[in-house]
Amino acid sequence: MLISICVLFLISIPARGQSGDVKLTGTWEVRPETGDLHFEFSSKTNDHKGNSNFSAVVKKSALNGFKEGKNVGFSLKKSGGEINMTGNIEAGRGSGTFVYIPDENFVRAIGNEGFPGLKPEVLFLFTVKDFDPGYIKTIRNLGYKDLSEDNLVALVALDVTGDYVKDIKKDGFSDIPISKLIGFKALGIDPSYIADMKKLSGGDLSADDIMSFAALKIDEEYASGMYKSGYKLSGEELISFKAMGITPEYVKEMAAAGFEGMSHDAIVQFKAQNISPEYIKEVKSMGLKENLTADLIIKLKIFKITKEYIGEMSDAGYPELSSEKLVEFKIFKIDKPFIEKATKFMGSKPSPEKLIELRVAEGNTNDHSMQ
Repeated sequence: MLISICVLFLISIPARGQSGDVKLTGTWEVRPETGDLHFEFSSKTNDHKGNSNFSAVVKKSALNGFKEGKNVGFSLKKSGGEINMTGNIEAGRGSGTFVYIPDENFVRAIGNEGFPGLKPEVLFLFTVKDFDPGYIKTIRNLGYKDLSEDNLVALVALDVTGDYVKDIKKDGFSDIPISKLIGFKALGIDPSYIADMKKLSGGDLSADDIMSFAALKIDEEYASGMYKSGYKLSGEELISFKAMGITPEYVKEMAAAGFEGMSHDAIVQFKAQNISPEYIKEVKSMGLKENLTADLIIKLKIFKITKEYIGEMSDAGYPELSSEKLVEFKIFKIDKPFIEKATKFMGSKPSPEKLIELRVAEGNTNDHSMQ
């Protein structure tokens, strides 16, 4: 191929143009790339509200009149039009300005397929992509009769071929909307990836599932690693694990800390609360009487029950509070100063239940009940 193109950014390009001369001007920069030349083109959109930026790798042999030096001129001619460039180049690096003039027959052929008056930015993209107007009919024949201009631009920019669409449809997505088809290609989803993910998840996956897998970079290595760690996950569960950053290594750490074989929901909660082996070790040193279940660990972490807080309650005269009572104390913000105030008010140390009752009463009376 003489040219491979990647659209870096095409901002707010209304596809329909105005009557009159059709051309595009802008700037270019070039650098060497594996024996070829990597061009970066930039131009103002017609509404002057943003830039259209394109990246293209071009063989030197495809450039007419190419040479290095100052104020040199050369061009790239394609079926869609001609890009005339001027500027300075030395050792394969340089910059300058360009003028793109679309080919009238090319513009007419696209118009005859139902897309007249395309903006120069779009015609430029179609030109460097070696776009064939017959592609429009191909896509429509594949079930997308109401092909919009925005979707056409995205399909061309992402190199979505007719064969690619057919392959995706054959892989269980016969009714895939064009928006999701574009999403598939943008995320690099191909038939082999779909097959691997369906095999690993043990069942059918929706288009949204596949896109989430690809967006989160769920691959065979990650999925098989999770399965080997003891979690036979559905597609949705794989997505939640990866989104939370749960790895086979994290599962092993929790197992070594005494929490092997936790439920899917429990380990997700562990990760969501940033529960680490160090925190579990800290909880074990708190001297709680209950068995340390996953639910208890989660609850203690959520309400920030620390060894220091337990020590504070013990020093205040409540040395053997249950975890439930500790959580209640924390919810109602019962600390040592409040206990001292409540004790003075009552004339003796209140029960844990009475402390909570006093705190509630204090809140309901604008903090005047014990003053």
